[in-house]
Amino acid sequence: MDTVYRIGTYCMENDYDIVYTGIPKTVDNDLVGTDHSPGFPSAARCNILNVLQAGQLARDMKRVDRFVIYQTIGRNAGWLAAATALAKRKEDDAPHLIYCPERLFYKERFINDANEMISKYGWVSIVVSEGLKFPDGNLVSLSQNSSDSTNYEYGAMGGGSAGIKIHQMLANETGFRGEFQITESLIMSAIDRAVSIDKEEAFQCGTEAVKLALKGESGYMVSIKRLSDHPYQISFEQKPLQVVALKIKTLPDDFINAQDNFVTEKLYEYMRPLVGDIPGYFEIAADLQDILYEPKG
Repeated sequence: MDTVYRIGTYCMENDYDIVYTGIPKTVDNDLVGTDHSPGFPSAARCNILNVLQAGQLARDMKRVDRFVIYQTIGRNAGWLAAATALAKRKEDDAPHLIYCPERLFYKERFINDANEMISKYGWVSIVVSEGLKFPDGNLVSLSQNSSDSTNYEYGAMGGGSAGIKIHQMLANETGFRGEFQITESLIMSAIDRAVSIDKEEAFQCGTEAVKLALKGESGYMVSIKRLSDHPYQISFEQKPLQVVALKIKTLPDDFINAQDNFVTEKLYEYMRPLVGDIPGYFEIAADLQDILYEPKG
């Protein structure tokens, strides 16, 4: 929203006859002043399905790979990482651990968390936001990569990856083999996984913005206000752009558990109306799995 605010302010200060209005949209869901941003529900659903399906595979491959790391977008806000909790139906389903940038990342705690899950389930599914930071303020993804021409690139979201770093960390500490998965912008373009309500609300936000412009009301962002969860109902408001520009909406404290490694029921309540029905999968009974995988004597 900072761009439209700056352009609009400049035009007004220089006597351009212009009406400027902001339409919310970001998969990160970090815009303040709105319940959620169009684009986020669909991106969240895409991540949920990725973690769900990858978890099914990882569980079946746990005799080979004992862990899987899934990295998602989220430099300063962990909405997308937290949303993957909706992939879980049973206690042993993926994901087992979720780490968001709203909390500092402690290596020792993480290793203990992962080892506990591996001991309990035989494998572990871990979701991380790209913007995780160590207690000293350094990004987990901080790295130095050199090319053949000796050019160096430093830092996260450019020369490094939290997912890869955490994969290396866990492999080195445990000696186990594992996998990392980084989707980056793929979740922004998976229209086949778009949520109907998300597409409808995006169109409605555009309509509300045109209405504001036709009335000559300038310098506002269209905002979504949630009225109820059951049934899911919203209304549209307007927020001054100067209030929302360059602000970041992070996960509320009560959306993250006391151990800083998963979410609370509050997150589920917020997310369920947004992402639609999540499919389930047939599973072979545990005793039958034991028979199928019983070593031949």
